[in-house]
Amino acid sequence: MPMAEQLDPERRRELEDERDFLMRSLDDLELERESGGIDDESYRELHDDYTARAASVIRTLRDGVDVTPARAPRSKERTRRRALLVAGVAVFAVLVGVSLAYALGARLPGQTASGNSAAGPTTTNPASKALRQRIDTLQRQVNAKPDDFDLRLQLSRAYEENGDLNNALKQSDDAITIDANRPEGHANAARLLYLASEQVPNKDAQAQLVAQALAGFNQAISVDANYADAYFFRAVLYAATDELARAQVDLQNYLVKAPAGEWAAKARDLLTQVSTALETPSTTVPPTTTTPRKK
Repeated sequence: MPMAEQLDPERRRELEDERDFLMRSLDDLELERESGGIDDESYRELHDDYTARAASVIRTLRDGVDVTPARAPRSKERTRRRALLVAGVAVFAVLVGVSLAYALGARLPGQTASGNSAAGPTTTNPASKALRQRIDTLQRQVNAKPDDFDLRLQLSRAYEENGDLNNALKQSDDAITIDANRPEGHANAARLLYLASEQVPNKDAQAQLVAQALAGFNQAISVDANYADAYFFRAVLYAATDELARAQVDLQNYLVKAPAGEWAAKARDLLTQVSTALETPSTTVPPTTTTPRKK
């Protein structure tokens, strides 16, 4: 049998990180299934994928012969980025569809009346230049203080505003790596994954991204049950996937925890629609195709 020493130290660390992530993902997946947060088809797809990848990683660590796929993810953030790329997300020209806020009669920051970004990454108008400068400034600050959680999230949201979900997600996942016990990172990454799912034409890939987003919101609440925004974001996801009773509970929780919060007005409007739909089965909630974008 080949000796494990054939793996160089860096590759071994990558594989160990990947093994640990996959094992945690399998545990999270079981919790999602038990709580009813994921459908059977999505559960089977994700379970089979995680199990196969975990088995190849474990064999490689045991035998020293790399049998993992050539492009196996290195860590959690790369797993998510790979999911976006494989799904075909146009991360450099994201045109977000009608958002929850727009559906409720309010535009999101940086959006035109169509719901699209008013200043994409390729435009040359003053607002776009100012955003690009802000991104450059934040990037320099992050380079100087790479372990600053708040700077990472600020940079993530700036990238998102610029239509670059790939880099936005990377910065958010880096924030989670810095401090996994803060709910903001989990909720922001989950929100970005859900936004990405809307750009995916393939239904299976879309379902996987939605499942990952739901798991992220659940993790944010698990880390801090008083983090109100995660309940609102998860409610949007539930409403969009016709889980109206779950959406209703989350909206009520949000309004109890943050009656004057950033999303309070939208939460009240959506709660009214969701409650009406539950009372009158023939009534449907207007499409909720995006979770709100952060300012």
